[in-house]
Amino acid sequence: MSHSREHLKQAPGAYFDAVDAKDMEGALSFFADDATFTIQTVPVTMTGKAEIRGMFEHFFGDYSHIEHNITNLVVDEAEGKASTEQSCPHIKNDGALDHAITCNFFSFAADGKFSRVIVWIDVASPLRK
Repeated sequence: MSHSREHLKQAPGAYFDAVDAKDMEGALSFFADDATFTIQTVPVTMTGKAEIRGMFEHFFGDYSHIEHNITNLVVDEAEGKASTEQSCPHIKNDGALDHAITCNFFSFAADGKFSRVIVWIDVASPLRK
């Protein structure tokens, strides 16, 4: 992996595809071993793949349907960063719609994996430790 503009542009969508499919190993494969994942609006930070895995276990278990529709993407090739805005019509296990607008800010490690992800959510966060 590299910091090419194409990689920075494609990685967030591919990551969200794995999350939406509840593909744990696929989603985790985007993260560096020592990555941080911060939900700024809570605030809470998970450090390392084990803590990030725990967050995904809760998230995947709480929803029957997860969907991230990217509505905006900004790439900063010089800094190795990408930012996305998503419309997220998730469905809880009880069938209730839990719609959120989120923004994710991705920083990339030298190997092209996420070193840091910061998330802003406009409603109560469905993500937790």
